[in-house]
Amino acid sequence: MRHLTKILGFLLITPLVHLPAAAQNGEQLFKQTCSACHQMGRRLVGPDLTGVTERRTKEWIHAFVKSSQTVIKSGDADAVALSTEFNGMIMPDQSLSAGDVDQIIAYFQTFSATAPAGTTEVAATAEVPVEYTDADRETGQALFVGRTRFANRGAACISCHNVTNDQVMLGGGFAKDLTGVFGRMGNAGVAGILGAPPFPAMATTYANSPLTEVEIHSLVAFLENADKVSAQQAPKSAYMPFMVYGGGGLIALLALIGLHWRGRMKKGVKHDIYDRQLRSI
Repeated sequence: MRHLTKILGFLLITPLVHLPAAAQNGEQLFKQTCSACHQMGRRLVGPDLTGVTERRTKEWIHAFVKSSQTVIKSGDADAVALSTEFNGMIMPDQSLSAGDVDQIIAYFQTFSATAPAGTTEVAATAEVPVEYTDADRETGQALFVGRTRFANRGAACISCHNVTNDQVMLGGGFAKDLTGVFGRMGNAGVAGILGAPPFPAMATTYANSPLTEVEIHSLVAFLENADKVSAQQAPKSAYMPFMVYGGGGLIALLALIGLHWRGRMKKGVKHDIYDRQLRSI
């Protein structure tokens, strides 16, 4: 019995000794804050980070995680090249402490080309194509415009985003136009962002109302089709709806005021008294 206890203890502890404590914590931080856009061994929304600690210095990684745009605008050649390669996609600033970034870097080091003995590197894998049905696309469109509510009652995508598509109305201009997002990011990239939003405003919006896997699949199907047919769609002008609805609303308001004004008092409250005094003279 004693030997059995030792064996069980060894089996439980062994998986933990392959990674240092910092790397284990870094892995959790990476999954929470980075995995929507980055994967180890695979290009996603952002670059594959395997071996990043050998390509970049620790100081560079700290600066880029804190504010990627500051590093890019400084003229750093590597940062500018990354921005160009990924079509100017902005990496959100991360509210991580220096210690948190150090732990993530320790996790990165376990996937470097010269990884310590006992660690397992991830082989690069190609993204598996996903098949979408017409039903998926229709459901995704209904969810995007808000015709069908999300299961967890989250806000409809069209509140902040626009997609150039003849089948949907003009969307909001508060966030990026999503017409060609599938072409830039692919299935994994779009699904990753919808499942774990890395952008502060989006993360806050869906913090208590996350999308389900079925909803994500349907939205990606709609965006995939929107990207495919975008060349045949007519871009919508924000001025026409403003003129139509704004002008119609103004006319309706003026008509309402006119109707209400018809019942106004047309004579002074002392007019009858004044007339009687004139007749008595």
